[in-house]
Amino acid sequence: ATNKKEVLFQSKLRQEIETIKKKEFKRDKKNLVPYGFKVFSQSDEDGILNEIFKRIEVTNKKFLEFGVNCSDNNTTFLLLNGWTGVWLEISTLKIIRIKNKYKIPLKNNSLRIYKKRITAENINKVIKSVQLKGVIDLFSIDIDGNELYLLNKLSQIRPRVIVVEYNSKFPPPFKKSIKYSPNFIWKYDDYFGSSLQLLVDNLKKKNYALVGCNISGVNAFFVKKELLKNKFPKDTSAKFHYQQFRAGLINLKTSHPESNKWFD
Repeated sequence: ATNKKEVLFQSKLRQEIETIKKKEFKRDKKNLVPYGFKVFSQSDEDGILNEIFKRIEVTNKKFLEFGVNCSDNNTTFLLLNGWTGVWLEISTLKIIRIKNKYKIPLKNNSLRIYKKRITAENINKVIKSVQLKGVIDLFSIDIDGNELYLLNKLSQIRPRVIVVEYNSKFPPPFKKSIKYSPNFIWKYDDYFGSSLQLLVDNLKKKNYALVGCNISGVNAFFVKKELLKNKFPKDTSAKFHYQQFRAGLINLKTSHPESNKWFD
């Protein structure tokens, strides 16, 4: 039996999410926030990615994700929907857990996982070493630190969509980032990553436009400019899309415990 408090708490969370979604839809009918849902993602990223690819369609259904985590990430749902890709993770413990949980996709090669520390200096070499190049549909990066510096150096792949964690402590127009250090380790405090404005400014140089942020204020979604074609809000500014950090909304639980049998 689920306790009453938890049920009440979850229902409150869902109400809050619905309220925010309605507000965002009112602001712009092409807004991505209303389409968010969680299957395997941390909060609502699965739904947002699903909607982005509905609008721009897919090419090769290939993904690359840095910093995957064994419990929730941005590409497991895609994996279940016929995508293939590569995960790069630095933690040995997480890799062991992933290898246990994702035996089937690893065996049939739809998923490959490598233990790598990625730096601004080695990013292209590492991606090349895992046999990825040119256009891929999705690149997701959440390494709690040097995202901005890695994206600035990225040249080995040309992702159509980029999902990147931002530090929502600094709303637009603040331009803030941690100092670059190849061995940066996040200490679970607010010193991590970059502000949304800085990511927008830097990715603009690479021809990407911001199309949305997720409801909990953790991830930003960028799409190659030539793919926009009126399918997203006209306003691609950090100011328009910024979402504040709503840690509480990440506690949304699925109604039943997760099973690994989906991959059998």
